[in-house]
Amino acid sequence: MFVKQVKPKDFDCGYNLDRMIASLPRIEDEDERIEYAERAVGLIKQSHPNWVDDNEESPEAWDHFFELAEYDPNEYGIYNPYEK
Repeated sequence: MFVKQVKPKDFDCGYNLDRMIASLPRIEDEDERIEYAERAVGLIKQSHPNWVDDNEESPEAWDHFFELAEYDPNEYGIYNPYEK
């Protein structure tokens, strides 16, 4: 009856980030999925302001997003803009 509770993968962002990342593969529209992924990265940037540079860019936040995902975001059209 209750949702199984586990510790969040990122304590600063909490369960909401875990749920956001886990729900991305279920979003059928690719543009909407990419926009939602960018929101998740925005949450990471807010929770880890020391990862954000003066230009509001954060390769670390995108790397963290890809580490937290239990799937390959590239398979869903979500790409790290800082990946070489």
